[in-house]
Amino acid sequence: MSKSTSLLARLFSRGQGGPLVSQIYSRAINRPLLVEPGMAETLIDGWLHGRVDAGPAGEPREVMEKVGHIAVLDVSGPLVSRLADAPACGAAPVSYEGLMLAFDDLEADANITHIVLRMETPGGEAAQLFDTTDRMVELRKTKTLIAMVDDYAYSGGYGLAAACSEIWLTRTGGVGSVGVVIGHKDVSEKNAKEGVKWTYVHSGAMKVAGNPNEPLSDSARTFMQAESDRIHELFTSSVAAYRGMDVAAVRGTEAGLFFGQAAIDAGLADHLGTFRELMTELQGGTYTRRRASIQSGAAAGVTAQEPEKEDDEVSSSTAEIEGAATDDDAAGAAASAAAAQEQAAAEAAANQPLDPALLAEQCASAGLGDMTSLAIREKWTASQMTAAADGAKEIRNLCTAAGLPQLATGYINARAGVEVVRQELASRLEGGSTISSRQKADANTGASASGSIYAATYKRRNAR
Repeated sequence: MSKSTSLLARLFSRGQGGPLVSQIYSRAINRPLLVEPGMAETLIDGWLHGRVDAGPAGEPREVMEKVGHIAVLDVSGPLVSRLADAPACGAAPVSYEGLMLAFDDLEADANITHIVLRMETPGGEAAQLFDTTDRMVELRKTKTLIAMVDDYAYSGGYGLAAACSEIWLTRTGGVGSVGVVIGHKDVSEKNAKEGVKWTYVHSGAMKVAGNPNEPLSDSARTFMQAESDRIHELFTSSVAAYRGMDVAAVRGTEAGLFFGQAAIDAGLADHLGTFRELMTELQGGTYTRRRASIQSGAAAGVTAQEPEKEDDEVSSSTAEIEGAATDDDAAGAAASAAAAQEQAAAEAAANQPLDPALLAEQCASAGLGDMTSLAIREKWTASQMTAAADGAKEIRNLCTAAGLPQLATGYINARAGVEVVRQELASRLEGGSTISSRQKADANTGASASGSIYAATYKRRNAR
């Protein structure tokens, strides 16, 4: 008989045991998994041997990196519910618990406006997935979450991606596998050949249902099928809610895999692109959220024009003319009131604090990246943002005209007024000296990845 190549058979026939195998056993047997089986088989096998999620010389890869106002989370490999011990070489798998720590950390960081989940995962445990995705939907109220699928996010991995504000994937990237699988291991025949017989003394008909030492009973199979169907309903309805899709459409995918443009056509993704392209767009200050495209505010009113009167209507009575004049006056008053309302609405909108993500983009576009944290903390309005951008532009022009362009950043970050800068430059230039006492703003302003709670947690957990 050929040796079984299934994941579970290889997992438990190694004879090496150990706490890591025990953790996988307790999480993979008789429990609902949101995973693409074929890929998980290879990835978990590699993880157990330290061949997955390890960098040069077996050092763990970075799990989180902060770049300006962007945080990147590396979601690679099988997903587990809770933090797990790392193997001797390599990194422990990404856990939902670890991601929750990351979200707590990033939510408290005013400098971060965009969170990118860079994904390459077949999925994993069902436990805690939906708690995590619900947390992500809450986080979307203050941060932009973007799933960058390069090159696959299946099952539980797709559950995480669906909870993001939007999903990017490469042309070869794949998403889907919105389904559930529960594995049962039956070693009764193996035990019989080895002369081993298990006997359970138990109370409660279902107490030992699904145990590996006897074939799966009908009652145990019915129970497991019901649980699989329950999780499947939760999974499909959650994806539908997160993505704004019809539940029947999600269920109709039948846990299939979708690649590239086909995934977009099925409503399971939003954009084709690479991680490099996404980061370039985010850092360039030109990015706008797909799910925030509908802006509040009054649309411009269109006044219906009355048709011109025919010649035979020119002889209208004086009363009719006076009545028409009165109507015109009323229409004019209504138009004036509408215009006043629109102006008031525009002024109110200009005085409303801008969305943090939009602030970050506008600061980057205006060359005010160092002031992003300040702008978010002070809740700048559109008027304040415009004034800051215009002032910065004027200061740069003045410094360039004075032959001292290197001083512009220092003045801008010090929030010096345009007239103050003008007078100081004129005074210093007349004296034949240059301005050297003004210090530039600290280029390292903001939280660093190494100081974050999340990074510290992973550093401790992955320490060799």
